[in-house]
Amino acid sequence: MNPDYRPIIPANPSFRDDGTLYSAQFDDVYASSHGGLEQARHVFLSGNGLPERWQSQASFVIVETGFGAGLNFLATWRLWKKTAPADVRLHFISVEKHPFGVADLQRIHVAIPEILPLARELHESWPVPLPGFHRLHFEGGRVTLTLLFGDAAVMLKQLNAAADAFFLDGFAPARNQAMWTEPVFHEIARVAKPGATLATYSVAVSVREGLSAAGFTVEKRQGFAGKREMLAGRYAGGATAIAASEDKRAIVIGAGLAGSTCAQRLTGRGWAVQVIEAHRAPAQEASGNPAGLIRPVISLDWNSHSRFTTAGFLYTLRHHAALRSGGNAMTTGEGGVLQIARDATRFEKQQRIVEEFSLPQDLLRTLDAGDASMLAGAPVAGPGWWFPQAAWADPASMCIANLAAGGAALTASYGVAAMEIKRSQDEWQVIDAGGLVIACAPVLVLANAHAATSFAPAQWLPLQPVRGQVSLVPEREGRPLRIAVCREGYVTPSIGGMHCLGASFNEGMSDTSERTEDHEGNLQRLEKMLPGFASGLGAGGLRGRVAFRAVAPDRLPVVGGLGQPGLFACLGLGSRGMTWSGLAAELVASQINGDPLPLERNLVAALAPQRFRKPSANQV
Repeated sequence: MNPDYRPIIPANPSFRDDGTLYSAQFDDVYASSHGGLEQARHVFLSGNGLPERWQSQASFVIVETGFGAGLNFLATWRLWKKTAPADVRLHFISVEKHPFGVADLQRIHVAIPEILPLARELHESWPVPLPGFHRLHFEGGRVTLTLLFGDAAVMLKQLNAAADAFFLDGFAPARNQAMWTEPVFHEIARVAKPGATLATYSVAVSVREGLSAAGFTVEKRQGFAGKREMLAGRYAGGATAIAASEDKRAIVIGAGLAGSTCAQRLTGRGWAVQVIEAHRAPAQEASGNPAGLIRPVISLDWNSHSRFTTAGFLYTLRHHAALRSGGNAMTTGEGGVLQIARDATRFEKQQRIVEEFSLPQDLLRTLDAGDASMLAGAPVAGPGWWFPQAAWADPASMCIANLAAGGAALTASYGVAAMEIKRSQDEWQVIDAGGLVIACAPVLVLANAHAATSFAPAQWLPLQPVRGQVSLVPEREGRPLRIAVCREGYVTPSIGGMHCLGASFNEGMSDTSERTEDHEGNLQRLEKMLPGFASGLGAGGLRGRVAFRAVAPDRLPVVGGLGQPGLFACLGLGSRGMTWSGLAAELVASQINGDPLPLERNLVAALAPQRFRKPSANQV
């Protein structure tokens, strides 16, 4: 197991006789007995000069140590709603090693009527207790909460942000020394903007000296209620924030899952986006398959692939909920996804993963063959995992929903082939076959799969097209299938009278026509999942669809800057585009807009195009 990503142990709330929220584990209260909201206002908001300081900034970033019951966040959000100009965005980043479960949060917040409407929105988006970063959006994206579940020093080391203010609100140093150590103060200083402020209720000598050593000038101020003093501070040095472009125009090449989601995440930040698509409609390549799966991947070592896929899965669920709330419907299935174990050894490993990570049952549970068959509505080949929140979906409907959500800020040019890109006078130009400039903007995102390598600035990317063929199997009476099932392949419930079955994975093959042997391979994969489900069907009578995915050598996506000003990639989504596209696009949009990043620094590096750039390679 990755030592930096240990299982998250949720907090177990207790209450003192006067109703004060208390931690028996740390023998300390979460907030003053005189009121958590009042303490938040006096110590953290007023102590950092809020709301005055966010009146003149386009974006304001707060980093907190100790989310607890979220009262500081909810108080900040409430004040922001009342006082912030319409164009100000709030980023609130908070680390928490022992988060509450949503039921406990509901119990705590119901007693505080003034924040209850906002608290209910928080409850609806509250993430499962998995280690790592969790990004949540509110107020149509104008308020972003990024939760870092794990040890403070470890998680803050992975943070890429430039903070305006800090709320230092862990349990008292005498009760939880790990929250007030030199490594924590060092990481706070690393992400501080010049002039960043901090506030904390603690005036312990170790805290004052630690913050001073990290570069903060601190002073004592009047404390809250019965506490005589608190600390406030300012950082003289600081990280240089990435300046957000004042010219918020971008081009996205490609209108599949990658391109449509990048366009949506940028328009949601106030950018004007032009989408260039060679086909006459969106989602005509791999994103045009009839159906695919949205599901996490969990591994015992919690490797980069598992971390990004699972984080992407959870982000996609929230992204889809936001699209639907905005009136943009998608075609998705309910009931979850069943992943059949390949053999008994693999099932033992599945059980170990669930136990060692203490995974919540609303994310994942193991089922024996009997229970799995009852859930699926058809006999299955063996035991496995059930992901209750996972789903099958129509990827084209996801693309259309993303594009529609862009509104008037998004324009799309279909049937226009981009043949060349070049930078001229601080703008990227997209040029057609006739040599005409069809679009220009300071920012360009390549989201056109393996075709991106036809452009000179991206030729060094080792993306390979991989042929995939899905098969459509007719629904038959007496053979229902209630949920999607996967193993080496996958099969969906009936969609318009047909089960979607796939998919082949043909490297080094350029044939665009359907192949009987690939239909046969899909049927063989189906038999390994649902024995006898397709008995009597021959491969020769099936129809399907062929598409090509872009795949990198390490099977991770290629997301981030391409080493030239304003040029970004969202490529290599392979067969996981439905699960990966939301978080990949959020990462690209955050980098472009100069926002705090939604992923750990080491995971951002694992996805970056520069991982394939050899030191001796010529810079194009």
